[in-house]
Amino acid sequence: MYDGDIDYSKYGLSELEEALANINRQLYPKNYDNLCAAYFLIAKKYPTEKPMAANPEPIKKIEVSWTGPSYDENGRYLPNDIPPEKRNFYIIFSIILFSYGSYGAWINDLYVPGKRRGIHLHDVPAWIMYGAIICACVVMASVVIDHYDRRNNEKHYREFAKAGEYIGWSLFGASLIWHVIY
Repeated sequence: MYDGDIDYSKYGLSELEEALANINRQLYPKNYDNLCAAYFLIAKKYPTEKPMAANPEPIKKIEVSWTGPSYDENGRYLPNDIPPEKRNFYIIFSIILFSYGSYGAWINDLYVPGKRRGIHLHDVPAWIMYGAIICACVVMASVVIDHYDRRNNEKHYREFAKAGEYIGWSLFGASLIWHVIY
């Protein structure tokens, strides 16, 4: 879109008011002038000044990455702090997930819910999926344990969690493939 290329003469009053509320006057001054003129012809008054709705600066994507251990002003190591809500969620979800997987493996019918319908896994695929569930529980438990471990070893916990994720997703995929093939 170029500045000045919009024809506002075919817009209704509500459309013009919506356009006035959302136009960026700094980026499109000609369009803003044309919009004000079209609004004046219909409403017989100039639009009131409204703050700009659009931000001329592009929105920057925020990436969260681990930068390494933290230290205070005296050079002492600061252990990472996991919020209690996240810790409680991981503990409760791990217990529920472990119980669900254990029950499904015990009765030899592990149901994996899906978007339209789920899959009932039996025998070997059920046990492989149970292994994936155990990996998920162990990864969540490592996050909680890392909070209480005050040593400078967050890197090891992150590596452990990453390995657990890879193993868990691999077991998940292997279970579904085994179920489809056999």
